[in-house]
Amino acid sequence: MKEERILSMSAFEAAFLIRSFRHKNPSFTASELVQTARAIRVDFYPHDYDTGVMLEALIAYPDSGAAMPLEEFFTAAIDSIILERRPLWARLAPAGRNHVMQAIGINGVQCLRGAGLLENSDRATAWWDALANVNRSEKDARLLAQGREGERLSLAYETDRLQREGIPHLPSWIAIEDNTVGYDILSYALVGGHETSRLIEVKTTYADPPRIILSRNEWKTAEQYGAVFEFHLWEMATTTLTILTVEDVRPHIPANNGSGRWESVEIRPIP
Repeated sequence: MKEERILSMSAFEAAFLIRSFRHKNPSFTASELVQTARAIRVDFYPHDYDTGVMLEALIAYPDSGAAMPLEEFFTAAIDSIILERRPLWARLAPAGRNHVMQAIGINGVQCLRGAGLLENSDRATAWWDALANVNRSEKDARLLAQGREGERLSLAYETDRLQREGIPHLPSWIAIEDNTVGYDILSYALVGGHETSRLIEVKTTYADPPRIILSRNEWKTAEQYGAVFEFHLWEMATTTLTILTVEDVRPHIPANNGSGRWESVEIRPIP
C-alpha cells in the first residue's frame, strides 16, 4: 500500500468509523463493520474503506476499552504509520515541524491537522518533541554504527600494513574499550628504524565531496600527540581511505578571536 494512500483523511476517517462501530459491535468482522458504516450514513461511502481496514488494524486498543476521541485516534494512526513504515518525513523531526510538513505532502499535513498536531498546544508540542527525540536517537545510532564500520576498516588496513612492514604487532581497537582517550586505534610504525606508536582517529563520511568534522577536544588531542597522531577518513560509498597528519589538518583549524571560541570545524574538501 502506497504511503500517500494510507496517509490520507479518507483512510483515517474510514479507520475511525470502523473503530467506532467495532466498539459498539465487537463481534462484527471488518467486512460487516464497513457494510454497517455504509448503510447507516450515505456520506460515509466515499471513504477509503479498504485502506481504512488496514490502518484500523494497526492501531492498538486503549487499556480502558473506551472509544478513542477523534484527535487521539488520528494521532495513534500517525504513530502506527511511523512505527510500521519508518518514513523519511518522520526522520526530519529533529530539524523542526516545518521540515516534516514540507516532506509529508498535502494529504499528510491534513492528517496532522486532523490529529491536532499543528496546534501550539502542550499536547502537540509534547508529541513533536517525542518524535524528534526518537529520531535523534536513531540518527545517533546510525552514526555510531557507521563509525564502528570505519574503525573496522582501519583495523584491517593497519593489520595488513603492519604485516607488510614487518612490525610484529597487531593494532588495538581502543575505542571499543574506552571512548574517552581521544583516539580510536593504537597501531605502530617504523620511524628512523625505531618502532613507535601510531594513534589513529577514524572518521567516516558519505558526503560528496568528502568532509571531516573535528571537535575542539579532538583537535587538542591531535595537537598533544603531534607526529604520532593521524586521521583516517573513510569515504564509505567507495571505502576509499585518506590519511591525514596533524600538519595536513592544521591550516584548516580556526582561531579563537575576542570572546569567541570555536567548538567544531568542518573541513571540505579534504586537503
